[in-house]
Amino acid sequence: MHVLNIQQEKKYIMGAFYEGNHWMLIVVCLGLNSAYILDSQQRTKKKLSIKERLKAAWIIYCVNGGRRNFAKKNQLQIKVIECPQQPEDYECGYYVMKWMYNITFYYSKGSEEKFEKIIADSTMSVEDLNEVKEACAINCLENM
Repeated sequence: MHVLNIQQEKKYIMGAFYEGNHWMLIVVCLGLNSAYILDSQQRTKKKLSIKERLKAAWIIYCVNGGRRNFAKKNQLQIKVIECPQQPEDYECGYYVMKWMYNITFYYSKGSEEKFEKIIADSTMSVEDLNEVKEACAINCLENM
């Protein structure tokens, strides 16, 4: 909730979260009252506990002045969107890092309304994953 208040002038708020031995990304689009969950392992339907926590934080944010007239139309809409799927069980963190990079550097200037389509149409090649892995390795080696 504190993050929502501090970042309320931003277009997006992103956060990686770990649930059920799996990393996922949540992107809150403040202007759309929407939160998108990017899950690279959607093989099964999951009941994500983060959804209830997000809804509770959103209500507190709205009541404390984040939205002038808190009404049903201002309720947070949470959606798990279609996104590239990982072939193995251990790559979820790399997917999250690549999505965060892409959103920060390529999509942040785009329209919020097109966000879901942009992510759904994106791909995640072996080269993309190797690029993320290499960048992480270089960063770790340089900073140790």
